Amino acid sequence: AAWRELATQAAEPNPFFEPECVLPAARHLGEPDVGLLVVTGGGEWLACMPVIAHLRRWHTRLPVFAAWRNLYGCLGTPLVAGSAVEIATERLLEQAFRASSFGVVGFPWLGEDGPVARGLRATLAASGREPTLHRSFERAVVRRATLADGFDAVISARHQRNLGRLSRRLAEVLEAPLMVSDQSESAGAAEDFMAPEGSGWKGEAGTALRSNPAHAAYFNELCAGFRAAGRLQLLALGTADRSVSYKCNLLAGDAVFCFKIAHDESFARYRPGVQLELEMLERFRDEMSEMWMDSCAAPDSKLFEDFWPERRPIGTYVLTANDTIGRTI
Repeated sequence: AAWRELATQAAEPNPFFEPECVLPAARHLGEPDVGLLVVTGGGEWLACMPVIAHLRRWHTRLPVFAAWRNLYGCLGTPLVAGSAVEIATERLLEQAFRASSFGVVGFPWLGEDGPVARGLRATLAASGREPTLHRSFERAVVRRATLADGFDAVISARHQRNLGRLSRRLAEVLEAPLMVSDQSESAGAAEDFMAPEGSGWKGEAGTALRSNPAHAAYFNELCAGFRAAGRLQLLALGTADRSVSYKCNLLAGDAVFCFKIAHDESFARYRPGVQLELEMLERFRDEMSEMWMDSCAAPDSKLFEDFWPERRPIGTYVLTANDTIGRTI
């Protein structure tokens, strides 16, 4: 309960560090030494992040004590109470250094433009240190204000006409008008989502959720948790008889996190996934109260770059307890 309360009060939303994501991941995708680092004060949680010790993935000479970003984790920003960012980030870093065997702490996929990153930098700067940037990339986002004057700001008129033409042809092939439905209340929606994903190239490559029973169990449990909390959005584009694309969103704070997408590859020529993205933008603008959407796209993803004009910097940082350790790694 304290963990969930912290998430609702967090300075920056991150559903991937909430219990509805972390606990299924630990059960089904977990590594032996996954834990939870928590900062408390006044009987409440001020900060927390899932952690794992002895990582050697970042080519450092010493093992890293780091925030745990699992295979499906799209963001690594710790949950920090908005009312206590400065003290919470300071104590979070202190506890992380204390728990680290070698005084080396990692923050993978940290949102660089928010108050949590600023708090961590300020804590280091107070002792004359700076974080080491291991890797960074820019992720596509879109904000409500950008869509205020229509879609021309995010997608060209030519592209809109082309998608409209493909939409009409898809409706002709399916012999019924296209519609978008929210299936988040259906207990079988997660299985419906995984079916087309597993039938395409991801299934052939063995990277679909259904390719691994543990991964499928993780996704089912995650969807059930967010459904129970009223924060799951699982959209389907198609007709009453057949859906051709799906989109799974997680709602957190003032943001929509576009977690996973899937489409029936037998209709790929009609770009059903992109059509659903355009429908999602319209729904976000006209029907939802959230202020921005995070594409959750990986560094090499091109899907959103064509029509999501804004960017959010994401960085992976290594922090050291002192300069001597910094020179060692």
